[in-house]
Amino acid sequence: MRILNIVTNEFILEKQKLEAELERCLNTHDEETTVKIDKLKSLINKLSETNQNIMTWESYINKKEEK
Repeated sequence: MRILNIVTNEFILEKQKLEAELERCLNTHDEETTVKIDKLKSLINKLSETNQNIMTWESYINKKEEK
């Protein structure tokens, strides 16, 4: 059971790191617009992937607990 919590926490930590980086990037004014847009798009894609991973993981955990 402990490994399930570790994996869950890793996903949550990754999400929080991406959100912090996204906020930092949004508040930075010293980058060229195209570079900033590329970084933001990349961060959004990673954040979306991480959110999907969390949903899949939670679904798996719930199925396992139901059995």
